[in-house]
Amino acid sequence: MRSELFVIVFHFFAFILLMQGLFPFSSSTNQISTRSCFNSPKSTNRRVIIILIDALRSDYIFNRNHSFYLRSIGKLEEEKKALSIKLRTHTPTVTLPRLKAILTGTIPSFWDVLFNYNSSSLEIDNLLFQYKKKYPEKKIVFYGDDTWLKLFPHGIFSRSYGLQSFFVSDFKEIDINVTRGLYAELDQREQWDLLIVHYLGLDHIGHAYGAFNSFVQDKLTEMDEMIEYVYSKVDSNDVILITGDHGMIDQGGHGGSSNEEIFVPAVFISKGFQEIYRDENEYFQIDLTPTLSALLEIAIPFNNLGILIENVLQTFQLIKKTNLFQCLIDDNRRQLVNLLSNTKLSTAFNDLQQIRQQAMKLANEQDFLMLILSIFIFFLSTILLWFHISKMCSIAIVISILFYVISNRIFVSLSIGIISFCFIGFKQGQRRSIDYKFEEKTNLSSQLLIYYPIFHCISLFSSSFIEEEHQTWYYLLSTYLFLRTFEQKSFQYFIFFLFSRLIRSWNQTGNKWLNLPDIGDFLNKSDHQIYLFVVHVLSSIVFVYLLNKSKQCRLTYLFPMIIFIYRWNLFSSFSSLTPLLYYGLLFYFLIRKEMSIPNILFCLLFLICRTHNCVIIVIYMIFYEYLPVTDGSLAFLLSQSAFFHLGNSNSFVTIDISTGFVGIPIYIPIIHGFFISLSTYGLSILWLMKLSREQRTIYLLQLTLINTLFSVCVLLQRYHLFVWTVFAPKLFYQSAQTALSFMLFF
Repeated sequence: MRSELFVIVFHFFAFILLMQGLFPFSSSTNQISTRSCFNSPKSTNRRVIIILIDALRSDYIFNRNHSFYLRSIGKLEEEKKALSIKLRTHTPTVTLPRLKAILTGTIPSFWDVLFNYNSSSLEIDNLLFQYKKKYPEKKIVFYGDDTWLKLFPHGIFSRSYGLQSFFVSDFKEIDINVTRGLYAELDQREQWDLLIVHYLGLDHIGHAYGAFNSFVQDKLTEMDEMIEYVYSKVDSNDVILITGDHGMIDQGGHGGSSNEEIFVPAVFISKGFQEIYRDENEYFQIDLTPTLSALLEIAIPFNNLGILIENVLQTFQLIKKTNLFQCLIDDNRRQLVNLLSNTKLSTAFNDLQQIRQQAMKLANEQDFLMLILSIFIFFLSTILLWFHISKMCSIAIVISILFYVISNRIFVSLSIGIISFCFIGFKQGQRRSIDYKFEEKTNLSSQLLIYYPIFHCISLFSSSFIEEEHQTWYYLLSTYLFLRTFEQKSFQYFIFFLFSRLIRSWNQTGNKWLNLPDIGDFLNKSDHQIYLFVVHVLSSIVFVYLLNKSKQCRLTYLFPMIIFIYRWNLFSSFSSLTPLLYYGLLFYFLIRKEMSIPNILFCLLFLICRTHNCVIIVIYMIFYEYLPVTDGSLAFLLSQSAFFHLGNSNSFVTIDISTGFVGIPIYIPIIHGFFISLSTYGLSILWLMKLSREQRTIYLLQLTLINTLFSVCVLLQRYHLFVWTVFAPKLFYQSAQTALSFMLFF
């Protein structure tokens, strides 16, 4: 039995182990805080309105030097009725982890990135639970992102209206519905005590068009009008908090750790402010948790890692109540110390930051055993490629079960089973040869294909090389095509070389130079739409020619027409549904076998990609048709280059979730996930379809070697600050690439 499928499965499991060891599940307990400085069941009649604007960057509040900011906040600050502070979020900067951070005061784990698409209920102590625990008769009302309803499915809200957060093509209606509910509640203020609204339109615009465009200006104006109206309807005892869950980069994505993503504003507004106590300090987003607890007069959630924001308490006059203020500080310190296993730290007020740092370190402690087991599995299963699988390997299943019965640790038991499987395979399995030799060893281009994997593997030990990995692949691809041009004395290879130089400037990616303008930015400017249209027309002509080159099929001429109607909105509301006809035609060709699988995938990619990226798809169709690919190393080089040419990177920022809604009028998670995966990896996977089974084994060998060496790199640098920003996305992409390669051997 050939070993490729087992190797892929074992590597994918090793990635799970590695991520579990590096980013363990949250260590938060299910204990509930019972102590509070507000022991009386009575409270002030203060109503609180929390307005969360998704992807609200800090410069939309603090940078008054350009036209993209909320003018209403500036006006209220001039009237001394608003206090604005800058908050620093933790990565990953996506909605679910950020909501958990605000509500619980904890730092969510890496796994919340995956659960962001389908979150489960929030079981640990949090602000809303404490609020209902102390005031069961009070009413909490919510409008907006339905992630809140998934976090609190059991009747926390007296009234609620959830809206699908991932339908990113909706900029207007989704926020209009939220505002309609908000205004209705302001007209019946006696029917609620805590009102929460979560706006999504700004985030959706960012995903589609970036952070600076006319849509964003219109949205900020809309938010200004809403804020002014809300302020006009509240009284002097009420509090309004306006904040964001995360920011976004200039291109509109988020999930990474750039300043544009991690800094968000928090604006406290009240007609009752007598004096504003400002400072220039930056606070953590989790510091909102104990601060809101004080304003709501409830206990601080048990697992909170935040520290009270003192100037907010001063502005609300709480600091003048000396006994209460000291109680709040002592309670915050006691609550943080309770999270430590070693409580011998000083309890002086000046040590509060130190206590927090120790608690954070304990909450995010890495599992060294998991890391070591994952490296063993990576290493042993890679060696397994050189062996046929023996039936005796099934004994490993028994070993795994017995170990689980003894230890009751599922991950460790499965690891022991896999390691046993590999050793039995080495002992009992028949050796196999892998033909990874090249026909023309003397050619420089062939030598490059033989030795470039060594250079790439060494580069993985540098975080900067991982951040800018696209530069490595661009250089290798251009060098290979340049060498082949002279070796073959071929004008065709020279054209390929020019294409490779062109498309490397199409989408600026990576981290260090992401903000530099590129050809895609130029084409997408509102006053350059004519250039984008011309590029789209020319790409469509070549696209149809390549589709019909081998076999004439007149129906394929409908493809560019459908895409034109959709992309340029030629028939108003009907245009958004035209891709359904496109999908129907592709299904027809698939059933009748009138189009190859690679061409069907190219057709799908041509539809769901960004308009300016049509050129990338067409150039790769030319490469696929005319560039000879005879070995796995060249296919690997082309597949990695294709991933980055589309604008992807080793960062969550560049995941384009808008591709999941091309022609799909409702949110269907499976279809949504399929289209996102296709737009991210489709162009890479296509190259593997050109390979024979033996050549695919070469590809897999290179992939597994990279996985193994990268795991060692992660182990050696696991405590560095860039572990989240560089390693987490790279681990995610490598594991996804490994999983997708499974289909090539199935």
